[in-house]
Amino acid sequence: MSIGIFTRNEKQSQKWLQKLRSNLPGIVVEVYPDISRPADVAFLVCWKPVTGLLDEFSNLKAIQSLGAGVDHILDHHNVPPHIQVSKVVDDNLTHDMWEHALTMIMADMKNLDIYATNQSNKMWNPKRYKRIKDVSVGILGLGTIGKYVASQFVSVGYDVSGWSRSEKDIAGVDTFTGEAGLSSVLAISDYVINILPLTPSTTGLIDKEFLSMMKEGSYLINIGRGAQVVDQDLIWSIENGPLRGAALDVFHNEPLPEENLFWNHTSIRITPHVASLTHIDSVYHQVVENYKLLISGKSINNRIDLKKGY
Repeated sequence: MSIGIFTRNEKQSQKWLQKLRSNLPGIVVEVYPDISRPADVAFLVCWKPVTGLLDEFSNLKAIQSLGAGVDHILDHHNVPPHIQVSKVVDDNLTHDMWEHALTMIMADMKNLDIYATNQSNKMWNPKRYKRIKDVSVGILGLGTIGKYVASQFVSVGYDVSGWSRSEKDIAGVDTFTGEAGLSSVLAISDYVINILPLTPSTTGLIDKEFLSMMKEGSYLINIGRGAQVVDQDLIWSIENGPLRGAALDVFHNEPLPEENLFWNHTSIRITPHVASLTHIDSVYHQVVENYKLLISGKSINNRIDLKKGY
């Protein structure tokens, strides 16, 4: 059973090729489209596979996502139930998400965007800032990453609440479920951080109705998925209330098109999908282990539920 690699970055593909070949001696590992025997590919290592790619491998048994999300696979491919799909679970990625969220909040609390603009205009205009002890943070999505992020915010002194589909118990965090619970979290949070997985129920979740439930003067941070936000509704809510601004790391289309209105909106901070980046040296062992489990006839690690989508 051979391994196929597909990414949209040739340099990354070659790095994965070298790493897997060196750690799985004797196993055929090839980069798409240079797959010598597609029918032999049982294990596909990929990121954002092109539509129709899976159909080229008639004996595919497992798909390994090279990130913490699998929507880039499930949204564009009909994955049969007999194929196992796995995501990367990495402490570094989880911690990176927390650091990114903290950075976005602290920069806003201390008015850094305002001072950057003032500096370019040679303006000296001190403003009041916020303190951690006076700020409330709401986390949407309390899976592996969300739970860690919530706990870290608690550890540095923030007032933290969280919402998830199923009940969670996290020390120091007020947790909520259901529609009423979501409304409660939105109403009390100065900063709302979206870390929900992309599923049919979360696609377009952050719309005008959702945003209208947020606290007056609150701020949205989206490090989940771009498709969860209705872009025009977000802009309307910033310009008409209750939102004061947003920090966005993920978008419907990436790279973000030049004509997108987010680019020139002074109340929106844009980062190019960098809240967490997969580092091969940190996660390759998971991929190697999953291949070994597959050829042993066992279930692979970090396998997602195809019906739930995460």
